[in-house]
Formats: sequence, C-alpha cells, structure tokens
Amino acid sequence: MAAVPLPPYKRLLMMQAAAVVLVSLLAELISKNAGVSALLGGLIAFIPHAAFSGLMFRHRGARRVNQAVQLMFMAEMVKLGLTVVLFALVFIGVQPSNPISLLCAYTVVLMVHWLAPWLMQTGR
Repeated sequence: MAAVPLPPYKRLLMMQAAAVVLVSLLAELISKNAGVSALLGGLIAFIPHAAFSGLMFRHRGARRVNQAVQLMFMAEMVKLGLTVVLFALVFIGVQPSNPISLLCAYTVVLMVHWLAPWLMQTGR
C-alpha cells in the first residue's frame, strides 16, 4: 500500500519563519520599537500556523478520515484561540508597542501562506 505524501508544510513554515526575520530586520531599520513589534506580529501569525500544522499532519491514510476531519476542526480552533491569546498578550503586556509594524508583519506572514501555491511552484 502506497503512503499518502505529506504536503510541503515544513517548507511553508520555513518560508514564514524567513518572512518573520526579514520583516523584523526591515522594521528595525525604522526603529528598535518597530523591529520588536514586527517580530511579535510575525510570531503571532507564525506560532498558531505551526501549531495547526503540527496537529493537522499527525495522521495520514484513508482509514483515518474521521480522525483527520476531527483533528482539522480541533487544530483550527487551537489556531484561532492561540491567535486571539497572542494578540491580547502583546497588546496588554508589551508597552509601548508599534501597532502598525505589528499588524504589517502579521499580514506579511499570512500573505506567505496565501501565496504558498504560487511561491512553491516547481518549474512548470
């Protein structure tokens, strides 16, 4: 029986981690506060996605379809919950923060995920 190949989620996580670092370094050129806020914003996007990927791709195979569907919903709830908690922790606990840098970095890391099919195309 042939194994179902895993999607290239590790490659996507590496691309998102690189985006976090790149955006943080660029924001650091503006100010140290902007760099820290951008790092936090990127991590707010990256950490929940990494948790989702880790939970989602535990099970493979056609015999575990019910488990996979249940796990997908649980992983999505964990992802959304982590996102809310991380945003709350940063906005409450990190003062002064630069919300523009934080939200821009968050958006850039999310865009890496949205653009993943195009970014990860092999030479066609």
